[in-house]
Amino acid sequence: MEDALKEQAIVITTLVSDQLNQMVEEFCTLHGLDHVDYISPLMRIISRRTQLKPTRQSGSIHAMNKNYFDRVDAIEFAVKFDDGRSPRGFLESDLVLLGVSRTSKTPLSIYLANNNSLKVSNLPLVPEITLPKEIFQVPKEKLIGLIASPRYIMRIRQERVKVLGLGQGSAYDDLSRIKSELLYAQKIYDQLGIPVVNIENKSIEETVVHIEAILNQYQ
Repeated sequence: MEDALKEQAIVITTLVSDQLNQMVEEFCTLHGLDHVDYISPLMRIISRRTQLKPTRQSGSIHAMNKNYFDRVDAIEFAVKFDDGRSPRGFLESDLVLLGVSRTSKTPLSIYLANNNSLKVSNLPLVPEITLPKEIFQVPKEKLIGLIASPRYIMRIRQERVKVLGLGQGSAYDDLSRIKSELLYAQKIYDQLGIPVVNIENKSIEETVVHIEAILNQYQ
């Protein structure tokens, strides 16, 4: 209110507390500030129509929508820690998905965040890149490996290559390269001792069912 006075501002409020509304009104009247109270007239109308008394409790909407805010936090987390951008995210995750490129890590992370409010990070497995030490600190029950057949991955990558305009001869969609990546991934899964989910020819929803079944085993 002191800031409003300095700027000679129009004061607009949506306060549900009668006490706070009275304080603002008295201040504005005393100092000649224009004041618009948007919420009180509306609350009186709703109260008259419903024959219910408002609780006048600030923050009620946030308490009622905790699940919504948890979901938003989870989605933001999935975006922030997508593709192993920050290894510290692994230690803060409810679930970490591992897999070679084109095993649906990102779509699964976003889906699980949006529908299960899980904080999911993911790590792409590339033979030439050393695994971050943090991944070995994550409990096994929070790790899941993703897999598919080499030719299935190849077909998806070929489409990706077309979209990116990389042309023919890219190592990205080379079958022998993909086979070596998948062998490396399986080696990592065995080393970590984690469950593996095959994503081949499955929708995101179908894959999530398998992931949920695994997570439920640990509860």
